This record gives sequence, structure tokens and C-alpha cells, in this order.
Amino acid sequence: MKKIFFVILFLFPLLGFTQYSETHPDAYKSNLATRYKSDIIKYYNPLLDNYDIRFVTLDLNVSDQSISVSGNTILKAAVVVDDFDTLVLDFKDNMIIDSAIINGNKESVTHDNDEITYIFNPVLQQGDEITVQVFYHGTPTGGGVTNDYSSTWGKYVTWTLSESFHAYEWWPCKQVLSDKIDSVYLNFTCDDDCMVGSNGLLTSVVSLSENKKKFEWKSYYPMNYYMISFAVAEYQDYSIYANPSGSSPVLIQNFIYNRDGCLDSYKSQIDETANFIELYSEKFCLYPFSNEKYGHCLTELGGGMEHQTMTTLGSFGYTLVAHELAHQWFGDYVTCASWQDIWINEGFASYSEYIAIENLQSLPAAKTWMTNAHNYAFNEPSGSVYIAFEDAADETRIFNYYLSYKKGASIIHTIRHEINNDDLFYATLKEFLNRYKDSVATGEDFKNTLEDIASIDFDLFFEQWYYGKGFPTFNLGYSQTNDTLTFTVTQNTSSASTPLFNLFVDYKISYSTSDTIVRLYQDEKVQTFKIPIRGVVTSITVDPDNWILNMPGTVVSIENQIENEPALTLFPNPVKEILTISLRSKNETGEKQVQIYDNQGHLIYSLITHENEIPVNLSGLKTGIYFLKIISNGNSLSQKFLKL
Repeated sequence: MKKIFFVILFLFPLLGFTQYSETHPDAYKSNLATRYKSDIIKYYNPLLDNYDIRFVTLDLNVSDQSISVSGNTILKAAVVVDDFDTLVLDFKDNMIIDSAIINGNKESVTHDNDEITYIFNPVLQQGDEITVQVFYHGTPTGGGVTNDYSSTWGKYVTWTLSESFHAYEWWPCKQVLSDKIDSVYLNFTCDDDCMVGSNGLLTSVVSLSENKKKFEWKSYYPMNYYMISFAVAEYQDYSIYANPSGSSPVLIQNFIYNRDGCLDSYKSQIDETANFIELYSEKFCLYPFSNEKYGHCLTELGGGMEHQTMTTLGSFGYTLVAHELAHQWFGDYVTCASWQDIWINEGFASYSEYIAIENLQSLPAAKTWMTNAHNYAFNEPSGSVYIAFEDAADETRIFNYYLSYKKGASIIHTIRHEINNDDLFYATLKEFLNRYKDSVATGEDFKNTLEDIASIDFDLFFEQWYYGKGFPTFNLGYSQTNDTLTFTVTQNTSSASTPLFNLFVDYKISYSTSDTIVRLYQDEKVQTFKIPIRGVVTSITVDPDNWILNMPGTVVSIENQIENEPALTLFPNPVKEILTISLRSKNETGEKQVQIYDNQGHLIYSLITHENEIPVNLSGLKTGIYFLKIISNGNSLSQKFLKL
């Protein structure tokens, strides 16, 4: 007698890493969005597009005891339109302008609506140069500058974080992603027991009167406005070098709290940075700012911020350091052209964590990372990696951990599987970085590069995975006749707006003593495949190596069944309110214990019943991944489901 039974596709999991702990790399960015959202939604002034920033100098007084700043900023720019009459700079109204010098003359400027405005008379023409020097002081608001105290190390620290819209809180600037600054000089004066870390190379430390020092940094690489930074504290300098193949050594300069035990606590983790630089230089291209440096400033920041050539962070966790370093390629060297395409920054930096673990630890550890990435992404069943225009000023959406980071990394992994050739995959990354170096790029730019290098049409893939929403679930039924395996795959999706994901899927076919993987392309919602085989199939696993962000489904065999094994079905799955648990077997009449766990392994629901069809009201649960476990007659079955 033939009878259906279900092969569960996963082990009942508890989230967690065995070789490293995961920190949301940019948690502080999301916190800024929550705390200061009303301050960052600002009307974009198209007059900002009428000039090109060439050079910036900051000369500021800063302190480890306060977020207040004073000093001046010089900006040099070139006019890019004819009849240029209005100069606009972004600068918060609460900051006090002491004076302004424009093209050598002291001038009056208007400062309102968080902008500095100056009217030229006579007007300027395309190619004319502008030099603006603004003297100012004040206490920034909005989170762009933070001061905190380390209870662990007994040190105060002040640092900046300007992504996405916070640079104008502490220096007059042009907050436009497409206009990278050609070079910057960054001078910071502080108490002489402190040090100031910043971008580029430290060219001089000047002793001044009144127990002050000036730290002078210079960078000659194009830099986006939000990458300019400083961190000031009682630091010590711990410098090491990376040795990328075919390159001169790269300086890694680290400013660590000057406190006994601090360097010893972090040294081994900091030293890992050299391995990351050498790996990424091999996989992507030579570290982009090798003539200057890479480094870290330790602060009380929750997570990290990839300031060009010197990351600001709050710890040195393995994946955090790998992530922020990867931004030097994806985010700094090539920057997202708009916040809608934050995937260029965060998706690729997140996937670089996987690359680091895969190459420097082990493939099993990398697979664990990807499993966890998928579990995070499952929390947004109707989410898109691409950000809609109306959401592009919302930092909570820009830095959505589930979508911009984890789903973003997941689809890069799937792209790698679609190419099915690692040489071509990494060649694509190298070509993309070469095409858009020192500039900006969109997701569409990456797609075009991908198609050129891999010679594969990715239009449909990007429509479904990048611009589309959600993810698939594969349910499979199979039977075997002699030397032919026939199976039908039904694809369901978590979002109705993307009814199908067209892609290659791996299937592991297991026999009693061996297994094999076949790669098949699915382009229909319900699709049947016939595979020649030798031997009796004992099980089939969909996507065994986790290349695809897919909610685990069920595998159904209709022959050679174990007579007394029960069959577990959950429907609908995904579910909005009522989940029906169906447990069918002619001998399954005893007591059953029903348990539901959240994705952290916490038991949140338990029921004892004799019924074989059990409705459960889930309306009180928040959206996310849950696990159902049935215990009956000494046996247990587990299955994952998605609550919408």
C-alpha cells in the first residue's frame, strides 16, 4: 500500500555561531535613525548640483569631553553651469557662523533652512572657481557627533558618524553622493593628552600653547562627504602592516584607548585585519587606499562605521572588522549612487563576511553564517533589497538589517550560484570595482557588469530578487520507477508581488551508500523533472548547500514508505492568523504534544491533544520565523513556518 510521508528538510535549529559572534555592523546607524528621524528628512536643493567640490580643509577644535566644535572649513569648487548666481551649502541652523570669506572677500551669507546661501553678483560661468571659508562654532545636534564614556577602560571619547545625512550637523558641506571630494586636509586641535584619528595619512602633530596639540591628516583619494570623520580620546597608536601580493606593505594604524590592558585585550583581533586586507586584495583588487593606510579608532559606538581609511568601531569582533574593512572597496572606493541602492555598500560588505569566513576559517562555518543570514532575511517576507524612492530618506529603511544586509548578501550568494564559476564571479567583482572606482554605482550598474563578464542575462533575476519582494519555498513530490526518478517541484512565494523566482536549484539525491547533486532550472511554478538514476533513492534534499534564500518546504515520497510514520502538514504556510496542523496516519491516534518555538529557541506555545487536525490562532505573534514540533509515540517531527 502506498502512503505519503514527509521528510523534514532541516534540523531543529537554535541560532548561533560556533567560531565567532555576530554583531549588527552598523547598529548605531539604525539607532540614529530612530532617535533623530525628524532631523534628517530635509528637502534636497537642486542648486547643489551646479558646482563640483574639489577640495576641503577642516581646521577644528575638538575635545574628548564634549561634542562642541569650533574653527573653520574651506571648500574649493568649480562651477559646472553657466550663469551661476547662487551658492548653497548644507549646514544646520543651530551652528553659529562667525564669518564667511568667499573668493578672498569677507561676505555676508544667509543661514536658514539648514543651508548657507550666497548670491553672486556678477554671476559666474562654467569653469569658474569658488573658494569658501566659513568660521563657525556650536554644539551639533542630530547624532552626527557623539561623546561617551567607556566604563570598561575609564576613558571619554568623542566621534563623528555622518552617514547618511549627518555631516551638515558639524561642518558646512554638500551632501550629494555623486560629488566626491578630490582631496581633503583635516586638522584637529585637542588637549595634549589626547590623539585625534581621521582620514588619510597623519602628516604632522604640532605642539601648541596652552597644552594643546594639532593633528594634521591629509588624503588625496576621492572621498564622499559622509566619510570625513574624527575620533578624539586618550589614545595610543598600535600600527601593523598587511602584505598584499604584488604590493608594498599597507599600514594598519589603530588608535586604542591608552589604558593598561586595552591593547592586550584587542591585539589578536586587530592583527586579523592584515589577513582580511590580503584576502580582499586577492579577491577584489588591491586595497584601494594603499598609498595612505587603513586603521581603526576605538570608540563607544555600537557596531562600526567605515570612514575612508580609518573605521570607527566599538569592538573588534571577527565579522565586524571584516565587514567594515570590506566597505573600503564597496562603499568607499565605489559608493552607492543613491540611498535606494545601498545594496552596493551593505549587501557586498555583508557578503564579504561570508567570503572571509569561507577562506580564512572553513566552509562549514561559512555555511552557518549563510543559514543565519537567511533566518534574518525571513523576517521580511514582503521586503525588497532595492529601496523605493519614497523611503530613500528613511534611515530605518536604508539600514534595515534583514533586507539591506542579510537579504542583500543572500542574493549575491545566489548570483554566485547562477554563474556557477568562481573565476567569473570574482572577475565580475574586480571589473565592477575597476569601472566605478572613485565614483558611484547602482544595482543596475552591477547587473550590467555581471552580464558583460558572465555572458548571462540577469534581467529577470534582478527583477525578481533585487527589485522584487520576498523569497520562494520549494515543495517536492517524487517517485521512482526502475531507473527513472520523477519529481514535481511546486514553488510558493512569500509575497504575491513576486509570484515566481526563476533560477537554478540544486537537488541532492541520496541512496543508501552514496549521494549525488543535480542542478535544474525552474521557470514554472509547478515543474516536473525526470532524472536517470541507479539504485533506490532514500531521500531528496532541496538546495543542500543553501545557495538560495528559500523557506524550507517538504519532500514527499509516494512509494516504499514506512507504514507507521506520521505525515505532518502545516497550512497555510506562510500564515497570517490560523495555522492548521495536520497529522495523518492510520495508527496515529494517541496523545500528541504540540510545541512552537521562536527563532531564538524559546518555547512560546504548548498544547497536548489527541486530535490529528489542530487549528492554532497565531494572530498574537509578530512577523517572523517559527518552528513547530510534534511529539507523539516517542517520535518527533519538526517543521518551520513563516508568520506574516
